[in-house]
Amino acid sequence: VRQFLWTGGFFLTLDWYKQQCGTVVSNKLAQDVISGFAAGATGTAINCWTDVCRSVVQKQALADTFDASKPRPSALEPLNPGPFFAAAGNIMSERGLTGLYSGVGPKMVHLGGSGAILAVLMPRFKTMWFDAMGLY
Repeated sequence: VRQFLWTGGFFLTLDWYKQQCGTVVSNKLAQDVISGFAAGATGTAINCWTDVCRSVVQKQALADTFDASKPRPSALEPLNPGPFFAAAGNIMSERGLTGLYSGVGPKMVHLGGSGAILAVLMPRFKTMWFDAMGLY
């Protein structure tokens, strides 16, 4: 879910951000950096709550490994969405929407930067690959 939301948010908005940026900035590299950062930050805004829930579930699972009274979980336990959505409900009821978006600022900077790198490298490597393979 996490990766789907970030990747979907990134690729669904990247071209729109590039188009908007093209009306203000003429340098193609700068357009790619700015639009990639904005698309990465948008993807983060969409998926941040899932990162928070994942962290809560992982911390609890790790703590449970040190408690001898708790049974060892099934190998399929990581595929169970129940604890994930239960954590989302608990966080929302205890801390509200701001609890689900804890740390969103640093995450936007980090993943916005990743989006900028992706937006800069992806079209350039694609062009290099197509040229090398004679696919144009």
